[in-house]
Amino acid sequence: MDAAAALDRLRDQLDREALALPLLPGVAAEVIASSVDEHGDAARLAELIRQDQSLASHVLRIVNSPAFRGASEIVALQQAIARLGMARVREIALSASLKGALLTEGPYQRHADEAWRLSLAGALWSREVARSARRNVEIAYLCGLLHDVGAPLLLHQLGEVAPDLDDSGVALVLASLGRPAGVRLASAWSLPEAVVATVAYLEEPDAAGAHASSVLVAAAGVALARLGTAGDIDPPAVFELPWLVRLNLYPEDIEALVSRQQAIRDVLDAMVV
Repeated sequence: MDAAAALDRLRDQLDREALALPLLPGVAAEVIASSVDEHGDAARLAELIRQDQSLASHVLRIVNSPAFRGASEIVALQQAIARLGMARVREIALSASLKGALLTEGPYQRHADEAWRLSLAGALWSREVARSARRNVEIAYLCGLLHDVGAPLLLHQLGEVAPDLDDSGVALVLASLGRPAGVRLASAWSLPEAVVATVAYLEEPDAAGAHASSVLVAAAGVALARLGTAGDIDPPAVFELPWLVRLNLYPEDIEALVSRQQAIRDVLDAMVV
């Protein structure tokens, strides 16, 4: 099956709501809920993670990586929350849980891994942009992480209907159906409205209505993440990003953002495994 036929098949499945959607892991659902609750309970978060032994082990492995580890090894989730803060541990747990749900082995594993790395980078950069622009940091992280949630869904289904497409064929499918597939999944998962708006309107934040501000922050974060895939980010290139310009950041704010790129790269390397 060629790319055009595969595209038609997947579009038909999407139109008929026949595209198989993965379930949102219970831990991820509760972590997302706690992310938008400023009164979240650290003990409850630790218990949620501890209930999934595989996830708990994964979280502890990440918090003990060079990007996070302090002078001594972290051996308990409560200890991790005390040292890193609840927000950071939520981010780690959420990304690990969603990766398990979204990334399944298949013919397009490389493409899925690349998409997931960009999503994680988008989340980390969106968080930093939100901090600089004095916006909601945790919502920014969620929006950045899930901005392209349709990609792994499509890549899994594409592996079943057309496992031998070249890179250009895969790119055609993702460019054509990534956004509607992502909106379908984000809506089915009952994700926060700002996240659904980001999936739908990342390339046109002004169309996001009441959530335009959140989408704008995510668009800026994803743009920085894309710049970072090519290597070191040069400040002049950042000053030309339209979404950052729209946020009216001061030059010193943008320079401070760029100065954090190595730290973001270290955290990304730790979390992507």
